[in-house]
Order: sequence, then structure tokens, then C-alpha cells
Amino acid sequence: MTVEVRNRSPESWGPLADTDEKTFCAMINGRDAKDRLKAHIKKQKKLKTFRVRYIRQLISDRFEVQAEDRYGVASAARQFFDENKDKIKFSSHDHYTNKNGLGYDQISY
Repeated sequence: MTVEVRNRSPESWGPLADTDEKTFCAMINGRDAKDRLKAHIKKQKKLKTFRVRYIRQLISDRFEVQAEDRYGVASAARQFFDENKDKIKFSSHDHYTNKNGLGYDQISY
């Protein structure tokens, strides 16, 4: 017997209301539907929401700057950039590529 649900309101179905259609149908029509539903609800209650940011870095060619020590390098690099920013070209490079072919260098959350 196959069960078809036409309306999944959050009031009636709780955490199952937001489950995608394919997963929902597989859970309620399986042999061990009661156990699957319990496990899914238990898992949903443990989930937390996080904000994620995908960062893509632009990379330039390498340049040499002169400084007296490591602490002076940042200052010299900023000064070099201010003087040459119109001549410095940036390009993106992909470390990680997702299934759509779009890349990102790191993820922060």
C-alpha cells in the first residue's frame, strides 16, 4: 500500500513538513516507516542553523619589496600597492570547485 500526502502543514507534520518530497515519500512508504520517521525527527531536532560565507580570492602576480625586517614588510607592501595599483592585475584561481563548476578558496562560518 502506498500512502500519498497532499498537504504537509507544519502543524500536522512538524519537522517532516520541510523535508523534500522524494525523501518524505521514501520514509512514509518504506517497510520500517515508523523507525525511519522517528530517526529523521530525532536528527532534525539536533540540527542547528549556521551562516556560511564562501570566499573567492583574487590573486595577483608576485612582486618584490624591500624592508628592514618582517614587521616593515606590510608597510612596504601597502606603499607599493598605493603607488602601483593601476598596474597590478588580479585573476581568480580555483582551489575547490563545486558541481556547477564555480570555485571558492575558503569557507567561513
